[in-house]
Amino acid sequence: MGKMSATEKPPSADIQSNGTSTSVTEAVNPSVDYTKNLTTFSCARYVMEVCHKLDTNVLTTATALTYFHTFYKNVPLDQFDPFTIGCTCIYLASKVVDDDIRIRDIVNVGFNCINRDSPPLMLEHYFTMRDSITQTELLLMRALGFKLKIDLPHKYLLHYLQSLEDWLGRDLLDSVPVKQTAWSLLQDAFHDPLVTSCQPELLAVTCIHVALELYGVVVPSEVDPWYTVLHDACTKDRVLDIALKLLGLYNEEKLLTMFP
Repeated sequence: MGKMSATEKPPSADIQSNGTSTSVTEAVNPSVDYTKNLTTFSCARYVMEVCHKLDTNVLTTATALTYFHTFYKNVPLDQFDPFTIGCTCIYLASKVVDDDIRIRDIVNVGFNCINRDSPPLMLEHYFTMRDSITQTELLLMRALGFKLKIDLPHKYLLHYLQSLEDWLGRDLLDSVPVKQTAWSLLQDAFHDPLVTSCQPELLAVTCIHVALELYGVVVPSEVDPWYTVLHDACTKDRVLDIALKLLGLYNEEKLLTMFP
């Protein structure tokens, strides 16, 4: 595996193709009626679905979800329409990341993900939604304190995977889908507000640790656990705590899709 930047393809085309943000979770789960399951998790999944259908860059998706979770950190979910906020986050993130996503497409896809099988938007309704997004953009930027550049964990994950490959050997890492699984875990982590409080290096290491554990890959090291050498934040207790939170997200996904 050669050097890779966070804007390039992830470890496997099975997880993501053409720089888009499809995760394992999104690929296998059925459609959800988000209006009947209004939670932070379901709203984040809505943002993910819209981004997936818009074919956004993975960094656009992650940035949008970080904005979304940051916005609702101190605001009740029902105080502002989460679907409008979600679409506004995508619109703003696409401009910050320089991803060519048209507001027209955000409006239409965002509407379709809530109103499945509905006819196309009438012009009046379209312009109402479009105006809502453009007017909400300033509110969102204020809530973010105009801090729009996000230090995302993707580049750290790719860097650590490269180091791990040099450490263990390419043949071992290619024999099991550790890299693909770690990437998917990172994608799915953005369903949860933990991405706003967890250091990006810690989140990246945790995703790799969980992937290694799932496939029984042992990293030989004089330091126990091995990942403590990668960053000061990566203590055993912190990694295990984040790992439990990550795995808990899949229980929320099951509950969300149980009664669509």
